[in-house]
Amino acid sequence: MTFRTTSLAAALLMAAASAAFATDYSTVLAPMKPGAPLAHPIATKDIAPPPFSLIADRPVKPAYVPGLPGLPQARGFKDDFGLNRPPKFDSVFIRKSRVENGEVIIPPGGLYYLEDTMGGEVALRGETVPVLGRTPTYIDYDMSIVVKENVTIPAGQSVVVGGTVYHYYATVGHNKTANHALHVKTIAGTDWEWAFGSPMLSANQPGWGIGSKFIQLYNQGQAREVSPQKLVFDWISGVRMDRLLLADEKLFAGLAGAGDEWKSGNRTIRVAELNAEAGTVRIEVIEGGNVVLNRTIGPVNNDLLIEDTGARKALMFEYGDIAGFLSPWPEPFKDGKANLKIYAKAFSLNYGADYAGDPRFAVYPVGCPTGHNFGFMLVNKEEIRLKSGGSFNGPEGYFKVVIDNAEGGEVRGWHVEDGKGSRSINLGGPGVANVDLVLGQGRVAGQAILKDVGRGMLDHVYQAAARASGAEVKPVTPAPAASHAPPAAVVAGLSPGMLAALVVLVLGFAAVGYEIGRRRSA
Repeated sequence: MTFRTTSLAAALLMAAASAAFATDYSTVLAPMKPGAPLAHPIATKDIAPPPFSLIADRPVKPAYVPGLPGLPQARGFKDDFGLNRPPKFDSVFIRKSRVENGEVIIPPGGLYYLEDTMGGEVALRGETVPVLGRTPTYIDYDMSIVVKENVTIPAGQSVVVGGTVYHYYATVGHNKTANHALHVKTIAGTDWEWAFGSPMLSANQPGWGIGSKFIQLYNQGQAREVSPQKLVFDWISGVRMDRLLLADEKLFAGLAGAGDEWKSGNRTIRVAELNAEAGTVRIEVIEGGNVVLNRTIGPVNNDLLIEDTGARKALMFEYGDIAGFLSPWPEPFKDGKANLKIYAKAFSLNYGADYAGDPRFAVYPVGCPTGHNFGFMLVNKEEIRLKSGGSFNGPEGYFKVVIDNAEGGEVRGWHVEDGKGSRSINLGGPGVANVDLVLGQGRVAGQAILKDVGRGMLDHVYQAAARASGAEVKPVTPAPAASHAPPAAVVAGLSPGMLAALVVLVLGFAAVGYEIGRRRSA
């Protein structure tokens, strides 16, 4: 069964369930502050997340590649106001792969590229979100709140609600009482513990503020059964980043008055009318001598920006690949002119839709409950089968997975290349039964997933580097669960391959230290 068939079936089932709601959840969910509207609309239908979004679907003892020259890590960018933004990371993941009869199989949804923005990108600020090496400007987004009813999360397992993954990961006892903790993650693997902590539920500690309900912005839930075996929710909500709006070309940014106009191809964008007192601007787009868009934008509502959908959309205009907005910062009007930003070559990344640049992949924007962007995923739609000597090109040929030698149930040789031909070391070897992969150093690859599967990941690449260097490798003795020591391997000398492995270890543990430090200072 293909990705498209399973996704459609799941979407139809969830849409039918959503349409059956008897409760108006716009009156049940808590807004960001009393008296304010919900920042995002409640979804009237659900859209299936990418396959393998649950915690149990993480890569199994994956190979780890810190990065390649054509898959840059920690790229720095500034926004329109000259402020440094969180670094950006190219990441590649493979999960649920296997080797059968000398053939490597990656199922639909098993390979995905992630543009990891590390922190939350903010609309209307002129931030950059790279797209396979291009550096378009992030303009705006659409987000919705997804609600599911009668949801059970068994202990140790997880569920997906919109683009949010809830993982029931621990029960902590205190004499005769118990707290039950959820991890809140995204479909890409990002966890939000750094910002909000883990929601705590308890059937017998309401006096501590730990009861049967939790609220973390628009991730909320009402439980009716709380036990060490399972959590059962009457309802639980999550957010879904439905669309990112980006643009490759900046036409104008600055103060403009009535009558000012700009050309893009055979279209003219014109300021038809300006009313600084009312806080509005009327924009026309003219094509072939006809006014094809006539839209009044404004006024600015600073009390609700940036996250509120209505307040943000009031400032926006779009026509085809033309988009723009009345900028609230540093001020929307000055000296009788409006502060406008106008873009051409605008395009959208829509949740669950085909990626226009390479329709072999579906695109999934990733968002956090504050309404900020966490990047996007490009996920393979069809099964991938590769024999020895075979390869698979990632989206737009941005990277390549190459199988050098697969025999029986093992892959003795395989590597990953960037679009410029730079390649990793051989990631295969005796006993390697899959091509699961974590590539990158971002928030997901270098921190969130590292915490869960880091030991096996680092052990895999340590031994691969030792084999590449010709060093002796002895079987690893598993360490106790509480140990944080590096994987054990006996090698000879410090060859270039071994030095590379040590660098990988340092990067991995440094990423964990960085995350811990950030959480303490949050």
